[in-house]
Amino acid sequence: MTVPTRLPEADVAGIRTAIGQFRASRHRRGVIALAAAPVWSGADAFQLDGQSVKIRVGPSVLAIRDALTERHHFDWVVILTDRESAELPAGVVDHLVSGRLSNLDPWPALREKFRANRQEFNLLSLDNDAARSALRELGDSVPPAPGGVLTNDHLFGALAQRNFGLTASEVTPHHVSLWSMNTERTKEFSAWRDRTAPVLVEQFYLWLERTLGPLGRSMTIVWRTSGPAQLVPLGLVAALIDDSAAASAAFPTSIDVTVKVRTLLEVELGHHTLTEQQLSAWGNTAALAVTGADVPDDVLRRAEQLVVRLQATSLVGRSDVLSSARPPRIARFAAALAAAEQNPDLTAVENAWADVVAHRESRVDSSDAPRDVRVGAAALRLLRWTRRDAQRPSTLAGWLTYYRSELSWVDGAVNDAFVGADDPTLAAAAHRIITTVRARRGEQDRQFATLVSSSGTHHLNGPGAPIYIEDILDRVVLPLTVAAPGASALSTATRSPVLLVIADGMGATAANEVVADALRRYRPQWQECTLVSEEPNSAALAALPTVTEFSRCTLLSGALQRGGQSEERRGFASWLQSHALRGAGQVLFHKADLEAVSRGNALAQDVRTAVENTKDRPVIACVLNDIDDALDRSDPIGTTWTTAGFKHLDALLSAAAAVGRTIVLVSDHGHVVERREQPSVQRGQQVSARYRLAAGADAASVPIDEVLVEGPRVLTDSHSAVLAVDEQLRYTGMKAGYHGGATLAEAVIPISILVNGAVPPHLGLEVSPSPVPAWWEPSRTAVVLQTPVTAAPAIASKRKKTVAPKLSPQSDALFDVGTPAATVAASPVVSGGRDKVEELLGTALFAQQYKTFGRNLEKAAIETLLRETIAGNGVLSLGRAAEILGVPSTRASRALSVVAQILNTDGVVVLSVNGTELEVEAALMFEQFGVPQ
Repeated sequence: MTVPTRLPEADVAGIRTAIGQFRASRHRRGVIALAAAPVWSGADAFQLDGQSVKIRVGPSVLAIRDALTERHHFDWVVILTDRESAELPAGVVDHLVSGRLSNLDPWPALREKFRANRQEFNLLSLDNDAARSALRELGDSVPPAPGGVLTNDHLFGALAQRNFGLTASEVTPHHVSLWSMNTERTKEFSAWRDRTAPVLVEQFYLWLERTLGPLGRSMTIVWRTSGPAQLVPLGLVAALIDDSAAASAAFPTSIDVTVKVRTLLEVELGHHTLTEQQLSAWGNTAALAVTGADVPDDVLRRAEQLVVRLQATSLVGRSDVLSSARPPRIARFAAALAAAEQNPDLTAVENAWADVVAHRESRVDSSDAPRDVRVGAAALRLLRWTRRDAQRPSTLAGWLTYYRSELSWVDGAVNDAFVGADDPTLAAAAHRIITTVRARRGEQDRQFATLVSSSGTHHLNGPGAPIYIEDILDRVVLPLTVAAPGASALSTATRSPVLLVIADGMGATAANEVVADALRRYRPQWQECTLVSEEPNSAALAALPTVTEFSRCTLLSGALQRGGQSEERRGFASWLQSHALRGAGQVLFHKADLEAVSRGNALAQDVRTAVENTKDRPVIACVLNDIDDALDRSDPIGTTWTTAGFKHLDALLSAAAAVGRTIVLVSDHGHVVERREQPSVQRGQQVSARYRLAAGADAASVPIDEVLVEGPRVLTDSHSAVLAVDEQLRYTGMKAGYHGGATLAEAVIPISILVNGAVPPHLGLEVSPSPVPAWWEPSRTAVVLQTPVTAAPAIASKRKKTVAPKLSPQSDALFDVGTPAATVAASPVVSGGRDKVEELLGTALFAQQYKTFGRNLEKAAIETLLRETIAGNGVLSLGRAAEILGVPSTRASRALSVVAQILNTDGVVVLSVNGTELEVEAALMFEQFGVPQ
């Protein structure tokens, strides 16, 4: 009910305050007449702190007199009247505890609620109605005002937290944007706005605009006109208008289009006009808000709808987040890729690819990367590889190392690109590049097979000799069992424990993927290591022909042998016995053993018991058949192998980590994949898909796509065979993949050593460097640091467009690391002759954090970033930060999130992004890293 009066309507909060004031004046009961609208919508009688209260309305003197009769039945009688004081006769006034008509003053109640004795001079702009409305909306429990002074910040923080879940500490452009994507919270705000006095809502908007700083006006306009839920969707459209953004150069448009979209956006905002700077900052904030993985789909769908409604379709390619932006970026990259095939300069295609990678949906090198992104990444990598001089090793050891370190990555990229693209230009360009690469790889396979036929059929010793599969137990596994210093070398209880994992059919390409996934998922728990040796030891040569019967039995016996599982068990037990490693219990587990009933456990009980029993079984082995099985029933082309792709590998890693077993991950042979390009070939007597018996064959008569091998390492009955060399040559029916031939993919056995935690010094291991070949990513230029010459803050010059290639991230990168900008002179943080930044970078904590999170960042870039930010009183523009880190300005926030992971330790935030600026709490940062002040 609304009464045409200018007096306020009383509520329970106001009544409570009025009674409380009289109690404070030592009045225990009585009648209170309040100047208020004579209306009451609540209960007319209630209890307040153990006393009874009666509410009466007094629209007339007669009604007031009647209300006085209630004073004998209630502790307090409160009369709400709009009569003037002069209208009240003495007989009425005499019965009032104050002897006069009281006003409904909300300010004491508001201060009392927050336990404050003072208030900000412009609190709610001193509007009584706003104060009364705030009292109604704040509830019973609010945090006390700091220092006893009630401010707008504290009041609205409490109000926003209670009514729609927005805390005062989160009222920054970024956090407000994140909050606005929570549908439940924005609905709560709408409900609060609709039930709350407009004057209080208006004061909230004014406070919000002041609090959000430079972005306050634009964000508040959107909030007022379209609601908070539109802050991010409309902001993503606003970002498209920014012609100063890096992506605008890649997707230029006419001024007429930009003006039209901007005009329609202003209509959407109730004809409010925003400056270029406001649009740009708002757009960047919205884009930053959707960089996470948990962005509600509805937010992006509404943004896509706004792009169409505001006629911004031709600008959408500029967006790093909208789904509709990916196809134009792919199309631009595809055109650049096609042009780059005949151009030695890859700058244009690298820059186009960087725009593809920058899109939030690209997820390069992840299993859920879109098809065209995966094909594009592979095609560009292969193109880079074709620009390098081809190697031609002269020894088998050289070929094994070359394949493990480089050519296996080439084969992986070929398979990724071979799945085919949706974009026709990309598909055509990728096909041409693949054809070129496969021709070169075919020639390399023939060179390797020729060397195998002359040098790989006999076991060579001495310097330069390769590791053969029969050497793996002696040369790799045995050194890892050495006892720690002071322990008995002859006791199995003191030998260092090892788990040998044999992934049947796993080539070096799959091994690259599995190891990378294990290190990524379990970082920093597992590390890949190599034995310290002058000779390469990351790959071995399989037995010939490269099939399970010959190679796996040889591997497990430590000598050339052929046979099935029973022969493998005998051979492995014999080797263990000969090296004093044989204890009690089963030590070799095949597929059936691993698949035994586990009663809800990740591993069969016998397997787990063996892994945990390092005393009696220091060396055990498990055979995983997942890859070999996949060659029979699924298409491995384009498959990315992870630890989760094996049914039991994750569980074995976990069990081995718990007892400190070093893991040696190997295979018995690799494989080639079926590309459905030619039918099977009938030659001689076929006994396998990739080799045939050598009866009646001689080197002169064997076609170029085959090779004749003869010698003791050829484990057929006649110690000779004809092996397929061309990857598409097969002698039997079609499957998804095959093995037995003499290609590098089949004959090279990958060897990976994984150590849990710190590397034991007595094992003779060193942590392996990143195995990714140089051409996998564009080259990086280190930051050049100039000698600091002044203590004045550095002034960032205007960034000029560069023609250096933009860079795409590594498999687990969060952002693109481009060519970092050379820094201008920056002031070092020097105190008493000490350089605190240098000390921080030298701490063990920084080294640990950098190793865990910062492998895609140059340490020198972090140093420069800190120096310039501290020299600028702890503040640096995001544009300058982007220059230092060598990334486009649109991706500065993502890059800085990685720097924050390094520097923000134990939940303490020392580096943060606020709107368009980077902020560093230097004193707190030095304290966290143990740098004395």
